[in-house]
Amino acid sequence: LTPSLVRLLRNFISMGFSPEYDVAGIADPFMQVKILHLLRLLGKHNDEASDQMNDVLAQVATNTETTKNAGNAILYECVQTVMEVQSDSSLRVLAVNILGRFLLNRDNNIRYVALNSLSKVVCEDLSAVQRHRNTIVDCLKDPDISIR
Repeated sequence: LTPSLVRLLRNFISMGFSPEYDVAGIADPFMQVKILHLLRLLGKHNDEASDQMNDVLAQVATNTETTKNAGNAILYECVQTVMEVQSDSSLRVLAVNILGRFLLNRDNNIRYVALNSLSKVVCEDLSAVQRHRNTIVDCLKDPDISIR
């Protein structure tokens, strides 16, 4: 099942699908999020499945548009998947860097999600989160109480 899902996700990234499912220039983000969620469930505690999906997770993380909410939803789900499966350490660093970029977003909802996710990641990979310490500390000065 994992190879089929990886192939399907790779098709979304490379050529898209039907234009009728396109949302703001992103090919069927709802399906991509569901596939990433399924991959997360399949890869948890499964080294073989995790190895099969590492490459496509890296492609999603690097090729997804970050200026649109649909792209941010895909990236968030990708980060969650990377953190749950047995992924490479470089892929985990990439996921933390995506959360760091989310912290720089003007949308407080995206910033809140990034802070919440980083609070869970800090126990596993302190050094990767440390790189974003200044941005995190700046969030303490934010006028929005949910960000503080």
